[in-house]
Amino acid sequence: MKGTQDRRRVVALVALVALGGGTLASMASGLVSCSPSNETVKARQLTAAEAERLGGMRARNYKDARVGLRAVVGKPGSEIRLAGWVDWHRPLVYLAATAPTEGPDDGLLQAVPGLVATRPGRVAEPPAVPPSDNWSVRPFTAASSTPAVIDSFLALLFAIASAEPDAADLLARSEAKWIGRDKIGEHPVDILLGPAVPPRPAPTKTAPTKTAKPKPTPSATKPVGPQSPTPSPGSLAAMGGAVKYWLDGDARLYKFEALLAKDLPVTVELRREDSPDLVAIDAFGGRGGKSRQVTAREAAVLAAMRQRNRKAGGGEITLNVPMLPSGALRAEGWIDWRGAMAYFLAQEGDQGYLMRVNRSGVSVQKAKKDVKKAPVPPAKKGWEFIPWARRGDALGGLDLDMLVNEALAVSSSGRDDAKKLRKVARWLRADTLDGAPVTVYEIPKVADVGGARGQATIRYWVDGSGGLRRLELRTRIGAYGQLDIKPGRVPKLK
Repeated sequence: MKGTQDRRRVVALVALVALGGGTLASMASGLVSCSPSNETVKARQLTAAEAERLGGMRARNYKDARVGLRAVVGKPGSEIRLAGWVDWHRPLVYLAATAPTEGPDDGLLQAVPGLVATRPGRVAEPPAVPPSDNWSVRPFTAASSTPAVIDSFLALLFAIASAEPDAADLLARSEAKWIGRDKIGEHPVDILLGPAVPPRPAPTKTAPTKTAKPKPTPSATKPVGPQSPTPSPGSLAAMGGAVKYWLDGDARLYKFEALLAKDLPVTVELRREDSPDLVAIDAFGGRGGKSRQVTAREAAVLAAMRQRNRKAGGGEITLNVPMLPSGALRAEGWIDWRGAMAYFLAQEGDQGYLMRVNRSGVSVQKAKKDVKKAPVPPAKKGWEFIPWARRGDALGGLDLDMLVNEALAVSSSGRDDAKKLRKVARWLRADTLDGAPVTVYEIPKVADVGGARGQATIRYWVDGSGGLRRLELRTRIGAYGQLDIKPGRVPKLK
């Protein structure tokens, strides 16, 4: 399942990050009770009930799904303030970031496990529907040698939710501690020191096999440079680092604090009553929704879609495909459904390419710097032809190729089998595109068999007349690319 894979990826990221300053000394020392006497309290081991409650925290977060949040990352004077929401079911984070002074750290942010999208510009609160333009997608840097501050925070935020509770017996035997009491609004809470990621059982020891001992070498007998000690299995360092959690009696989390790195604190307040449905940007799949089997009428519409497309003839196309490391590949041009070919100008970074696509392969040439739109008619010379057998790389087909090939394939004079489509196609949601109502469907490909419903590789946006208006592809990096079609006159593409 996609959600399980995403959560495993996040846990691995946080474990690799190993929250730099999250030690017992830095997180538990100097805590003061919030009782009227304001007396200093002494940290102690968790009771069995407290271990159960801490163990249930991630599952409670996952069950509640969505919460609002306010966070401060960094020290006063250089802190970044974050406001927005997290949806642990999807999973998706949507935030507005503001620095003490207006600058490059300001802007909107959305994230899914492993990917971050940013949009520059200072805003105090994220709008309910995110702007559609000017987003740039990049990979998480949380596990790199120089992680971005915000990425370390996002990895921790994703990691504090899970469909399964943590093992309470392992928490009870770990360095997790009770360190105080507090009150968040009207909610009495305990402050518990716990792990950033769930504890794992110690590996089972197996009997060693007899093998010939290798001769010692200088590098084997004496490692070069300082060596970091391996943390014990019950230490918080072995569980991604220490985090302070403010939990009520039902394992609801209202606040947490951690050190993302030395001298880099983060404080997060969760607003559990603030739980709207989040709208993802197009690169992360757009609006959510609960998929269902298509009706007989909807299957009939899908069965005739390719005929309607062919009758329309074609039109202008716009492509937007998240790419690494450039952030996005964008293209504009035309598709000719009757002639089974497409022609467009693709732009990735500072370089533009003119591309002609047909059933045989792709013809490519570099575009001049001042070219803003694919010139028509296309140039007669200067093309490099690449057959489909030579396209792709070690990971398989290119995202751009898959989108354009599917766009060419959704045109036919024949009608598809509505009964077969009724069995496999899924209704995903009603939406709008350029102000017009559309319905979003998925029709699984062979490679999608056995996958989660609603997570097929390609989605089809169909308008009220039954014609295709957008193809959406789940790309190799886990984001979504779009190819939009505006029916109309098509110039000569040969």
